[in-house]
Amino acid sequence: MKYRLAKRNDINELVDLHYAVRKTYNIGIFAQLDKSFLKQYYKIVLSDRDAVIVCAEDEQKKILGFCSATIDVQSFMKNISKHYLILGLSALQSIILNPKLLLPLIDRYKSTKNKSLNSFISSNGSRLEYWVWNASNKDSFASIEMHEILLKILNNLGIDIVNFEVDIVNKKIFKFHQYNGAEIEKIIKLSDGRERALMKYNLTKRWEETI
Repeated sequence: MKYRLAKRNDINELVDLHYAVRKTYNIGIFAQLDKSFLKQYYKIVLSDRDAVIVCAEDEQKKILGFCSATIDVQSFMKNISKHYLILGLSALQSIILNPKLLLPLIDRYKSTKNKSLNSFISSNGSRLEYWVWNASNKDSFASIEMHEILLKILNNLGIDIVNFEVDIVNKKIFKFHQYNGAEIEKIIKLSDGRERALMKYNLTKRWEETI
């Protein structure tokens, strides 16, 4: 298995992997949006100076998974908000098919400007974004190793604390992060009734303890 940073020419594989997540976990706004939106989103992410995406590639150079993070979530969200028009247009087909998406998307947009009353994502510092793996590949060790490499890169870039969120209904991932040393900051309830844990990794403490 080869691990590397994702590039712009990886976009189609990243989109296909992210879109396929809905087959096993179809909760959340991104699981309701089609590939046209995801493609625009990852075009922005792959060009963002604060974004880091690590991917895992097999011997045939096929990407099996990726995990992403942003070094400065406020700067990242500001960049996302600059592209709201193209993102909105790319989400139009999904909205027509499911009009209930409109309000969550508006709320998501407000969150990029810190105007949302629903504090459902970490809004300061460094943040883990998505952790995606091809469900047909059962090499769970490689998926975990890929995630660990991302954490090490962030730490090497001078990040001490990295924040992230996990829906508690996603029990396997929630338990993994707890076992892996993540701390729970608080648990919130979203407008759709989901409970979400706002969590963090102390990267400096993490590797000091392993030396």
